[in-house]
Amino acid sequence: MQIRPLRAEEVDALVDDLWLPFAEEMGDIDDHDALAEDADVRAEALDYRTEQAEAENTRMFVAVAAAGAEPDSAERSLRGYVTVADADSPPVFARGSVAKVKELYVAPEARGEGVGTELLERAHEWGRDRGCERAALSVHADNDAARSCYESMGYETRYLKLDRPL
Repeated sequence: MQIRPLRAEEVDALVDDLWLPFAEEMGDIDDHDALAEDADVRAEALDYRTEQAEAENTRMFVAVAAAGAEPDSAERSLRGYVTVADADSPPVFARGSVAKVKELYVAPEARGEGVGTELLERAHEWGRDRGCERAALSVHADNDAARSCYESMGYETRYLKLDRPL
């Protein structure tokens, strides 16, 4: 498995093969995260991912099948992705910037192979290279597999995010 930055020509594949399935899985976990039916979700996602790929303070890394182990045409070559952003802390706090892991997704057929761990480690490396002190992320309370992965890598609950309908 190779972990490397997303290439501009791969944005379509990222959206189709990874982001849309990720968004659908999150919608299955919680209706609050369901995709809008009246929007051109794919076009919006392409625009947003293209902006992210070009942003100075954001990096998207992808896991790609190793050379010689390319999947057949029925399988995707992108096996997972992580998006990480460098976020400065407000100057009133005695802490440095944070590498915020915005999204992490591993294709179902690649789960259990350490892909998520490798992607997170690459995001951490990118954050360290930029001078970030910590890595932070949010995870859905009902996403037990993701929580287990994060906790196994040393992530601890620092805050609880609560919301309610109005």
